[in-house]
Amino acid sequence: MTVFPVVIDARPKYLAPGAASSLALLPYGTTTILGHVAERVWDATRRKPMVFRTFEAGDAYDAALAAAAPVDGKSLSATDVIARIAKLEPSDWVLLVNVSCFPAEGFDLSCLFQGLSDSPRIARHLLALDRHSAGTNERVEFDATGRVSRVQRYYDAVTWTVATGIACSLVPVSSLSLGGGAALLASLWELRRDITSRAMPSRDVPMNGTAFDLGVERGFLRLNQRAVRRLPGGRRAGRRVVSRTASVHPSARLVGPVVIQDGATIEAGAALLGPAVVGPRAHVQAGAVVAQSVVSADTVVPAGVVIRHRIVDGPIDAFAGLESAEGDELEQITPGELVEDFTPKSMYPAVKTAGEIVIAAVALVVLSPLMLLIALLIKLESRGPVLYGDPREAKNGRMFRCFKFRSMFVGADAAQRDLMAANQVDGPQFKLERDPRITRLGRFLRALSLDELPQLINVARGEMSLVGPRPSPFRENQQCVPWRDARLSVRPGITGLWQVCRHDRSSGDFHQWIYYDIKYVRNMSLLVDLKILCATVFTLGGKGHVPLSWIISSPSREGV
Repeated sequence: MTVFPVVIDARPKYLAPGAASSLALLPYGTTTILGHVAERVWDATRRKPMVFRTFEAGDAYDAALAAAAPVDGKSLSATDVIARIAKLEPSDWVLLVNVSCFPAEGFDLSCLFQGLSDSPRIARHLLALDRHSAGTNERVEFDATGRVSRVQRYYDAVTWTVATGIACSLVPVSSLSLGGGAALLASLWELRRDITSRAMPSRDVPMNGTAFDLGVERGFLRLNQRAVRRLPGGRRAGRRVVSRTASVHPSARLVGPVVIQDGATIEAGAALLGPAVVGPRAHVQAGAVVAQSVVSADTVVPAGVVIRHRIVDGPIDAFAGLESAEGDELEQITPGELVEDFTPKSMYPAVKTAGEIVIAAVALVVLSPLMLLIALLIKLESRGPVLYGDPREAKNGRMFRCFKFRSMFVGADAAQRDLMAANQVDGPQFKLERDPRITRLGRFLRALSLDELPQLINVARGEMSLVGPRPSPFRENQQCVPWRDARLSVRPGITGLWQVCRHDRSSGDFHQWIYYDIKYVRNMSLLVDLKILCATVFTLGGKGHVPLSWIISSPSREGV
């Protein structure tokens, strides 16, 4: 079995017409798009990629490909690729890489190759999922009369799973040989649809993270911005990566993270404002300004020209409105999207995680006799498991099972819907003063908060913290997007600020829940955590409350 890689190259409208102009040849950080893909393809297949071009090109383009990365011969048209595939064995595979759909973390092909030799010969497609700036989107639903019935919120990768592109496809040769011909190779969407229509099974593999659409200029700029800032030290405002063969005049100004590739020339008085990339042999003449832009190989930026938020490829006079990329297809990029806050982040969360894992492990050993006794009593009182593991959202929305000693009868979850009309608290939470689902032993355990002792297992596993926002199921985190984002930016805790400071419980306190969770995230520190732990003991596990000023005393940090 052999895998033959094919890179699908394109020439979007924002590139100047030219024999050596394409997506694959554009700069990407310290290399090119083709250089990055060829390296990842070699790691996965140990073969040089063939390049399939979706446009007409000549010898100059082929020479530029060979200079950018090791490739398998000259570029191929769709007809040429089909002819090459026809000569392969039916047991071989073809890896088609679409550089227009570029993963934010770069092409990681390992997920497509896992278990390849052991599984049936099924085509595999690496899909980019739709993502939104807030991580959510809302849809208005109407009834039969056209009246609004509700507004439904969907969360990315949880309840909203819509594909926006295919980065690459790993396809058996037999699926391509029996397919619809050369036209399908230019679109992996059409290829995927064709394979399915012929009753050939395929498997979709969602990629981790987001993907950039390089078919639009804004997508390519944001990709390079990310690549430059992820270079070693690239998050520092003064970071520069300058090739040894590049020439930079001493009077030139380099501001922010900047990459200058092999053979590039930056003349006197020129300014590069990062994130910015200047490709091989490019020439920025005296007094020119390149602001948060990408200059491709062999391009000359004339003296005195100001380029802002652009991909400059080819003769400079081919670009209208050099100030910024605007128009029907090109969205304006705001400075906030390109300039990063370089404020150092606290090391406390990492130190806190390591320390609490050790503390939780020791506590589990010390409290094991008590926990074994509680487990025995639960088993004697009612049928069912000793531990109850409810799915909850951890840091960044990752799901985990939050353990508690079972304090209710089996089937309590299903009964909650019937009791919802008697709910005594507001917001998404549920509480009854005399909940009929709770066992006699369960009431005792809850009164002393002993039912939460098994959460030390979650802390020892790194899923929870001793102090943090309450671990909540997905359904409870739907009400307020900023609140969800804040509380899921840290690990959930066994106890927290809300538990020890909340009041007005009888009238419902969802607004306080939001307030105290956000307050904790913004003020998290060792001192605050120690105060919350002491207040938890003082309030008997949150049965009473302490003033917020006892925990967070700094007036400057008092506001949410």
